[in-house]
Order: sequence, then structure tokens, then C-alpha cells
Amino acid sequence: MNRIKNRIPPILLILFMSVLGFITGVLTIALWQENWLVNEGILNQDFIYKIEDLNIDKRALFFLCFGKRLRAFFLLFLLAFSSVNVFTNVIFFFLNGLYIGSIMELFIIRYGMQGLLMYLSFVLPQGIFYMIGFLVLGCWCLGQERVGNERVGNERVGNERRKKKEKIQTVKDQGRLGVSFMFVFVGIILESYVNSKIFFLIF
Repeated sequence: MNRIKNRIPPILLILFMSVLGFITGVLTIALWQENWLVNEGILNQDFIYKIEDLNIDKRALFFLCFGKRLRAFFLLFLLAFSSVNVFTNVIFFFLNGLYIGSIMELFIIRYGMQGLLMYLSFVLPQGIFYMIGFLVLGCWCLGQERVGNERVGNERVGNERRKKKEKIQTVKDQGRLGVSFMFVFVGIILESYVNSKIFFLIF
């Protein structure tokens, strides 16, 4: 796994696994179109009729989203310092692509091209911020092993020069983490307070 990471830039590895997961999700649903699969939950016609009666508690939704999104954020952050760092990120982005591809395909099968618009009403605009935030976080996580190796090598370099390089790297890391967290947090706010308005406008 580490050999693959060392040969492929982090952003390309993340995008590759996300696209691979997305294609797998689309093909899985397209080849397995059971009736119960496309007529349950939010795909059930009765749910569509009851949407106008929904009353969303935005504050409760905020804390729900806050817990779920930041749980994933801090899990990736903590495991970035472990031996399963690369494996965790590969699986995380593959499963996210798989989820997006399968759900989108279900909507399209159930409602045609209108289903695509319905799916977008569930994920916009917060999806854009989540995508950027976790992409930056994933690149940061995959870069931690490289940083660790560089610091070990720098121990042989002059003390002053080594400290300067480590300080610059630390500032960059903190900046990337800050940007990543900011995008994810903005996504949580948008999902809680803005997405519901877009959802009801489309429906």
C-alpha cells in the first residue's frame, strides 16, 4: 500500500479511489435492480407525498450533522499517525464514492433524470464543501508519512537548518488542517440550515 502511495500523488490516489468507488456503486445498482431496492425509504412514492408535511428541527439536525461529520474528520486525523493511515484513506474515499454512485443510480432508476435533480437537492450546497474539506484532509493524512521520513532524514542535517524546515512544514500542516476543518464545518452549517430550503424548493 505504501509503495502505491509513494508512486502516486495523494490527490490522484484519492480521486482514483473515489471514482473507482463511484463506478462500482453505479454498476452494482444497475446490475441488481430488485423491486424492493428501488421502492423503499425515500424512494417510496408515499414518502414523496409526505414531504410537504415534514417539519425539520434545524438545531437538532445541526448537532446530528456535527457529530457525524466531525467523527469521520477526527478519525482520519488520528489514524494519520498510525500504520493503517494509507489503508484507512483508501477505504474511506472508495466507500464514499460507492455510496454516492449507488444512491445516485437508485434515484435515476426510480425517477429517471428527474431523480438526478432530486439527489442533488439532498447534497447541495454542503456536498461541495464536504468534498473540498475531506479532499484536503486526505491529502494531509497521506502526506504525514512523507513528512515523518523527511524529519528522520533531517536529523543528519545541521541543527538550525533542520529546525527551520520543520517549522515551515508545521505551519503548512496547520494551515491545511485549518482549511479542511473550515470547509467541513461550513458544510455542516449549510446542510443544517440551507439544504432544507433548497430541498423544499425543488419538491
